Amino acid sequence: MARQSFIDKIKTLVDISRPLNVAMVVFAVVVTHFARPPGPLHLEILIATSIAAAFIAAAGNAINDYYDVFIDRINRPDRPLPSGKITLRGIWAYAFALFAIGIMVSLLLPFWSFLIAFTNAFLLAIYAYRLKRSGFFGDLIISYLVASVFIFAGTAIGNLEIGFILAIAAFFTNTAREVLKDLEDIKGDKMFGARTLPLMAGKKNSIITVSSFLIISILVSPFPYTLGILTYPYLVMAFAADGIFVYIIYLLRKSTDLRTISKTQRLVKFGALVGLVAFLVGAIPF
Repeated sequence: MARQSFIDKIKTLVDISRPLNVAMVVFAVVVTHFARPPGPLHLEILIATSIAAAFIAAAGNAINDYYDVFIDRINRPDRPLPSGKITLRGIWAYAFALFAIGIMVSLLLPFWSFLIAFTNAFLLAIYAYRLKRSGFFGDLIISYLVASVFIFAGTAIGNLEIGFILAIAAFFTNTAREVLKDLEDIKGDKMFGARTLPLMAGKKNSIITVSSFLIISILVSPFPYTLGILTYPYLVMAFAADGIFVYIIYLLRKSTDLRTISKTQRLVKFGALVGLVAFLVGAIPF
């Protein structure tokens, strides 16, 4: 491994953690805390929930890089591990430390929050080690992990209703994105025998699956407003997110080349972010 300055080492660790993904996790926690019935905001719970979720998510990203080193040498040779910026031993130790901190912080939260944190840490490790290449089942596991952030935050504040609604929307949207990522990485996955949906069911069926899950996300999006949980601004923002998903479906009907797949994969993440903002805005009383 090439010698690095202290700052470069910090940058490498931050890169391994995937800060944008971690920021999305923290934002999901914040949205869940604010998208609740009016009442006092317990800042200490918000901080503990955010730290626990962020560290466990970062650990999951790190351990994923550890087990993906051979595939990343083909698909993403610029990543810290295949490029030699960190050793296998170093990334393992980093992931273990992050998991430990996240679980310890979750002990400050209600029992069910701790149980979700502990279970998710275990699942993240098993997913990276074994389940990632189990095909569509692996995509469903990672979508559960993403969706469970909202349930985790919901149990912390004692409001499971909003946590479950957010989780359902996140589950379908993220599953669509996971399949798109599998389509994007099909070359390296094929060389290493990964049992992803595109390799097992074909490109056409994978695109149909993506479109179907996005349609489900669109269909469930009005429920928080129609059930009287969130206010009218939520509906406006939710329709904006729905518009992005409709555009993605349109793009995939026109073309399924690698450039389009990469573009739509990023658009799903952006649409999910707009959806999160919708929940936050919809929590403002009018």
